[in-house]
Amino acid sequence: MPSPESEDEDLSMADAKMILEHEEEEIVTGSAKVNNDQISGTLGVEFGDIQSDGDEWHESIEASITFRLDGGAKMQRVGGFDLHIIDKEFGDPAYPKPWVAELLQSQAFHGDLAFVCSALRTLYDSDGAVIADFAEVADELETETVVYVSMIRLEPEWRGMGLGSAAMSVLHQMLPSHCSGDITMLLQPDMLTEPGNTEEMRMGIQESLMRFYTACGYTLWHQEDEELPCYLLMGRKIEAEGEDGDEDEAAEEDDSSVDSRIVGEMKIS
Repeated sequence: MPSPESEDEDLSMADAKMILEHEEEEIVTGSAKVNNDQISGTLGVEFGDIQSDGDEWHESIEASITFRLDGGAKMQRVGGFDLHIIDKEFGDPAYPKPWVAELLQSQAFHGDLAFVCSALRTLYDSDGAVIADFAEVADELETETVVYVSMIRLEPEWRGMGLGSAAMSVLHQMLPSHCSGDITMLLQPDMLTEPGNTEEMRMGIQESLMRFYTACGYTLWHQEDEELPCYLLMGRKIEAEGEDGDEDEAAEEDDSSVDSRIVGEMKIS
């Protein structure tokens, strides 16, 4: 797709221009110019280590977040994403819905997949249908693919500059070129088990994360208890064509900077 003409040198994330390209090596990358009162440069996201463990319906991805300051010589790694991608459409006549059998009907998993299973079993029944309690968000849940964001992290010295919301925006634009059909984005804004965190600290962390993900277009779908901290699930839908009209509508805010902006054009390959 040819690059659209840039009309403004200070575009918000929602208005960022995009170029979709597919390279022969099939390495999915994305980049965007970031310019705010605190920092100016180019942010990049790259899907690095992709593991499937022999399961064609499931991928785990370690994606890197990089940044190059304007005038800088090279990109620096500033953080990363851990993702689980579940292809709900994959199957064959002998095994029509492996994601249902493996994640909704089998015994509990260990590691990150245990969190994925817990989240999916909160939202879907053992046949893969949306549970009645979540009928209001059925359109967001009845998709071809689920992407569970296990972790987003930024190095401490790069926090508070709007890079988190910029990285989420780039990720949202990258995923349709890698996944099948519409996408359900799913995450747990908690991090409640960090050593040394008091109850008050955990509540503050969770409130901050909820504000951050809400600014990135996510909605609270499930809250286990009335008071924080508790088990939460937030999600959103990304259209297959990557033209979700609500993309980063409020992404000018993250948990540490309300002035983050993408300038110029966003490139996805």
